[in-house]
Amino acid sequence: MQHSEHIDENTRELAIFMVGDMPCGIDTELVQEIIKNTQITEVHRAPEYVKGVINLRGEIATIIDLRKKFNLLTYDNDESKNMEIVVVRHGDEPIGLLVDRVSDVVLANKDNISPPPSNVGNINGAFFDGIFAMEQELVSVLNPGELLKDQ
Repeated sequence: MQHSEHIDENTRELAIFMVGDMPCGIDTELVQEIIKNTQITEVHRAPEYVKGVINLRGEIATIIDLRKKFNLLTYDNDESKNMEIVVVRHGDEPIGLLVDRVSDVVLANKDNISPPPSNVGNINGAFFDGIFAMEQELVSVLNPGELLKDQ
């Protein structure tokens, strides 16, 4: 990827997205692609936060509903039509994170990322790498290893 700004060891490039009204981020190097909400096939006897699976060009990707994973308010079907899926790799498996909307990609100076508190708005702090202070808001940076370890 070409960037107009120089990225060095003190900078992380984060994809920013909304989960409910909570801004979250994830390192862009972990993101395989972002797709509009697509047909999700339900999986029986899966954990409640597993929305189902999708066929990603012949590869099966498990879809994690981050609102459910974080015990946030769930949404009605009208809302879920506009959701997006952030596909990340977990080991050699693609995992889709169902989010309300992807908003931006930002360069984050590591000095502006603080360690996460033990919980973030009643969500287990282990799911987060840190809190990034943007001008207008605080972004919870996801820790995919912890978030996806039970998959």
